[in-house]
Amino acid sequence: MDATVQQNQQEDLPIFKNRNFILLFIGSLFSAPGYYVYLIGAEWLMLSLDDNRFYFGMLFFAASVPRLLLLTVGGIVADRFNKRTILFISDFTRAILIFVLLLFLFMDAVTVWHLIVLAALFGISDAFSYPVINSLTPMILEKEQLQRGNSLIQMTTQISPILGPALGGTLIALLGFKGVFSVAFVMLFIASLTVLFMRLKQADATGEKKTPLEDLKEGFSYARKNELIMSIVFTAFFLNFFFTGPFSIGMPIIVKDIFAGNAISLATVQTAMGIGALIGAIFLASIKLKKQGLTVIISLIVLGVIYTSIGMSSYLYLTAGLVASLAFLLQLVNIPIMTILQKSTEKRMLGRMMSLLMTVSTGLVPISYVITSLLIAVGVSIQTIIIVSGIVVMFIAIYNLKNKKLRTLISS
Repeated sequence: MDATVQQNQQEDLPIFKNRNFILLFIGSLFSAPGYYVYLIGAEWLMLSLDDNRFYFGMLFFAASVPRLLLLTVGGIVADRFNKRTILFISDFTRAILIFVLLLFLFMDAVTVWHLIVLAALFGISDAFSYPVINSLTPMILEKEQLQRGNSLIQMTTQISPILGPALGGTLIALLGFKGVFSVAFVMLFIASLTVLFMRLKQADATGEKKTPLEDLKEGFSYARKNELIMSIVFTAFFLNFFFTGPFSIGMPIIVKDIFAGNAISLATVQTAMGIGALIGAIFLASIKLKKQGLTVIISLIVLGVIYTSIGMSSYLYLTAGLVASLAFLLQLVNIPIMTILQKSTEKRMLGRMMSLLMTVSTGLVPISYVITSLLIAVGVSIQTIIIVSGIVVMFIAIYNLKNKKLRTLISS
């Protein structure tokens, strides 16, 4: 897009008078909750279709593998094509996939393999939408607006674990799976239409056009020279392994098998996570962090303690409270890191850097899903897995207190 013209037009423009940002904000209000409405429906449907919890783990694995393999491609596409078009196709495709699932439900023909294939297709969509979402904000906002803008977009994202599970759990209880997936379809369809009203221009081509492979090589070279990206990625690479798999797979299983809960119980825990994350996003939207590096590392240490406590909890509402606290701390880690990376990255490289960051930092996530599923399959309790994982996360964070380079770069 024409960066010079847009900067002149948006200089000193309040964030909510920015037309593109308002449309992105509204689209996110429908897209993220709609996705979570679908997700809680798919999770509970999988738990209802088969008692083998290995299949439940495969639901997450199926989504993570194509997402991981195609994220780099998604970053290249985000830098070469109009981001609005990519975001529209992503949301519209998700709506169509849910519509297909509805057809199978009406025919009473849904199997666990339908859900696993659907999860894989959602993972492909994610691979192209994630780099766009994370690189779009700095394209439409000024640098001094980025922390607030990122926090507001995160607020819409975190409303989703509040509205999504609450609405999804209620719809499952009242209308069944057809009701929950119908609402998810409508929300994602509306989100795709909202994106179409954004006005984004692709940057004018300068110099010799490069091939996708040359773009990829340029992205890797840029990342290697950026100490900030490399420091953050190295830490995130291992943290995601011990957190994402056990937590994502573990919470629904704990609710159903340990607490003997139902869909409303799962919605309660996931809603608590959304509330905690929303409070964290609001907190960061209203203040400016001065010691960002120290905030990130201390938040990770406390997060590890709370994560361990979740594995020890025997009560639903205590667990919900711990999950809310954990989600709050995650915002104190994720938003400052993302904001600094956006500020320090050239706009023409944003798509590739965001996709590279997510690709590398989530590289062990599919393995995390598989190992968690296998440990559960051989009889290791999910609570034990979470306790051990929480202790490891805590020690990784404590180790980073000695990492002066990471601490200094994050604070810069």
